[in-house]
Amino acid sequence: MDFWTVLANTANIIGMFTFAASSFAAYRLWKQNRQLRELCKNTPPIQDFQELLKRHQGVKSSNPVALALSLTPATDSIRNSVESFFGIQGWNMPIEELNMNGINNPQDIENFMNILKRKRRFIDEAGYTEVHLFISGPVQAATLVGAFFVHWIPVKLYHKSNITGSYEYWMPIVKM
Repeated sequence: MDFWTVLANTANIIGMFTFAASSFAAYRLWKQNRQLRELCKNTPPIQDFQELLKRHQGVKSSNPVALALSLTPATDSIRNSVESFFGIQGWNMPIEELNMNGINNPQDIENFMNILKRKRRFIDEAGYTEVHLFISGPVQAATLVGAFFVHWIPVKLYHKSNITGSYEYWMPIVKM
């Protein structure tokens, strides 16, 4: 046998091994994809959602605090709206504010997250036991806030109704 025949046979063996390995990998990926689709089909719906809302609604601890985030250039502060809501509810709790003139660039996002970290640290150090969260700002910022506050002390989200113009309890920030 000459060199070229040995090289051709070696290339054929490597090609068959590569074909077998890629076929096995394709089969495993197909099987995993099928299992994930079945898992998605069998995902149960959220259970006892109304019970979750009722359990967290209102002031449930001894040392609550409100966090009022105003993140739009149109609104300097939402403190007055939050205080009006508290007057209707008969609640009296301190209000911590975070006011920004909009979130317009990556530096603003970084600044927002750093201020949020300081607020969270302050809330921890002050010994507050639950947070009532009021946000006026972009949805993306609210998403960051939710991700930042999940798995912490109870955080209750409030929504300003377009119909009544007042805040209403929405739900707690919990991982579903």
